[in-house]
Amino acid sequence: MTSSETSLGNDATDDANQKEPQEFRQENSDSLMRMVTQYTEYSVSHVNEANMNNQERENDEKMAKEQQEPVKTGFLSKKYAQQRRKFFKQYIIIIVVLWTFILCVFSIYWGSLYNRGTRLVNLKVLLVVEDGASIDNSDYPVSQALLRAAESPQLKRLLGWTPRNYTDDDWVINEVRKQKYWGAIYVTSNNVSQQLVQALENGQDFNTSTLVNGYYESGRDPIGVSTYVEPSLLKLAIGFSDIMQQEVYPSLLSQLTSEQFARLQNITTLSSTPEITLRDGVPMTDYTIIAPVQVGLIYIVILTFFQVMWFQRINQEAAETLKPVSYIIYRMVIAQVNYLLISLGYSCLNAAFQINFNNAWKGGFGVYWMISYLTMSAVGGANENIALICFAVLPPLMGFWLVLFVVCNISATFSPVEVCPKLFRFTYAMPIKNSYELMKVLLFDTYRGHLGRNFGILVAWIVLNNILLPFCLMFFSWYMKRKLTKAAKSSH
Repeated sequence: MTSSETSLGNDATDDANQKEPQEFRQENSDSLMRMVTQYTEYSVSHVNEANMNNQERENDEKMAKEQQEPVKTGFLSKKYAQQRRKFFKQYIIIIVVLWTFILCVFSIYWGSLYNRGTRLVNLKVLLVVEDGASIDNSDYPVSQALLRAAESPQLKRLLGWTPRNYTDDDWVINEVRKQKYWGAIYVTSNNVSQQLVQALENGQDFNTSTLVNGYYESGRDPIGVSTYVEPSLLKLAIGFSDIMQQEVYPSLLSQLTSEQFARLQNITTLSSTPEITLRDGVPMTDYTIIAPVQVGLIYIVILTFFQVMWFQRINQEAAETLKPVSYIIYRMVIAQVNYLLISLGYSCLNAAFQINFNNAWKGGFGVYWMISYLTMSAVGGANENIALICFAVLPPLMGFWLVLFVVCNISATFSPVEVCPKLFRFTYAMPIKNSYELMKVLLFDTYRGHLGRNFGILVAWIVLNNILLPFCLMFFSWYMKRKLTKAAKSSH
């Protein structure tokens, strides 16, 4: 038993004899600061054990006479009736609490998935057609087929098709690159329909696969693009091809003379109808990347929680020798050092599996380490502050908090926020979401226009956590001293 543990028990007993409980709520800031180093997580968790040992030494002979072995009985025995009623009362309360937790917290994740099919139109896809083309204008058969396919009942609600008059390919790709659209289907020139008609009329060989292209980037959201965007683009390509084969080509061929039709027999233009050529600008070729950008982020939240628990004893030893202000500064600094070193180990794990960190920048490993550090510091600081409150008030709440924090962070992170209810816009302010965006830039070289916002939100979480830490430490010390004082008073 350490001297600090003995002093804790004695302080609690002495204070109980000298002050009324309401006076503890009026203590000045100096005494509150002193309690920060006196009532730490580790010392409080061991003070009861210390008091118990003292009492055993003082009353050993008396306890030996008074203690009797309890009489064992069956669960349904009449002698166990009172304990059985108490058991069922506590059991029902615990089950109701767990039910409430499941309904309230798990509903957050289930809610992010609810009716997503009705919100797929929020995923905007650019549909570039020839100037003057419309769904009713047959003068532009290629663009008309494209618009008709997008407006078909089977495809209309799959994505938010956004028609636009012709513009050059570079502009279209740049718009997708800047993440203004999730993809694009575009004609490659402003007269593709005329080129096709002239090739049929003149009996010329013509590469129809170059008329319409598609572009998207899997790296923007590996799960979201592969689940919602890419399959819908493929369905549009099939719908467009069917319309060209079954309606447009027969109509164009019916307008040819017999001589023109005869010239088509020996060329490929007749047999190769236009199709959409899709291109993934940022493909995901290494599936190991899924680990750090998705599941790994969840592990980071859990890992920082372990850091809080494992350093309790070290923090207690520091509290025994440091002044209150120095102890608070120590807690702030040691936490950041812990996150820096733990994130280095986490980064080395990913490097060991040969993940390429240099797609966006040279020296990408260092960038990845810093992103991991900022993420751990942001979520770890929140875990530490809440752990102090939960440990003081009701320790089982710590597990509830961890699940709640994970659910709030991931519900709308690993899929497009646009397909979730508007309530989930709060995800943009969560640390895991912003870390996810930063890691995609690093690992896939996606659009960098949001880097400032992503880094800024992580830093804001770190600053806020460090501002709140002294108050959480003081609350923990004040609350635990009050609790121990009441316990000591009731025992006398």
